[in-house]
Amino acid sequence: MKRKDLFWPAFVGLLTIMFVIMLVLFGLSFKVFTQNTIEITEQNKRLKGLEKEYLHTRRVNNEIESLASDTVFEYLPSCNKFIVRALKGKEIFVCNSSELKEAYLKEMIVAGHSLEAYINRVNKADWRASFLLIVEGHLGSWCDNNIPRNSDQAYHLSYQRALGIFRLWEKAGIVFKKQNVEILISGRAFGGQCRTIHGKDNYFVIQLLSKRVGDRL
Repeated sequence: MKRKDLFWPAFVGLLTIMFVIMLVLFGLSFKVFTQNTIEITEQNKRLKGLEKEYLHTRRVNNEIESLASDTVFEYLPSCNKFIVRALKGKEIFVCNSSELKEAYLKEMIVAGHSLEAYINRVNKADWRASFLLIVEGHLGSWCDNNIPRNSDQAYHLSYQRALGIFRLWEKAGIVFKKQNVEILISGRAFGGQCRTIHGKDNYFVIQLLSKRVGDRL
């Protein structure tokens, strides 16, 4: 057989092999491209979800800060906490006791109703709004000087004070769990940020924090 007669079958075979290789490479490239496209699409969805969550949380946080303009509460930006204006620096508890003085019961109930009304307004504007409400009790440096510092007794008493305020609100018909609010009762004894302002003790503070979108109580 002549050489030129062998050329064409070999050439056709070579072209066939190259065509198969190209098909394989194309298939692999298409698979990688498809996977990357899916990953990019999923990543974009996650980023859009995070952006939506961030904007919602920022809006709710702005709403929380607007509580500072409330006539009942005073916002303490240095510790992101609120105090009741009428009770600022006052000995609202009987010294060395968790008993709330009768003279301050009305102001405390008014504060509870004001806080409840505020949360209701936010929830009405955005049903997804979800909060963590921290009720924090403290002891006073002078009033509670019979209590050893950093003792279990000090932490227990400050916790009982915060719990007593929460129970007072419940008796007054203030139930925050009607909304998307999780309650945390806390006792900080003689510690905690913003426990004292201008040398005067604050026996009760609250924190209202926005929870992550999607969290349900």
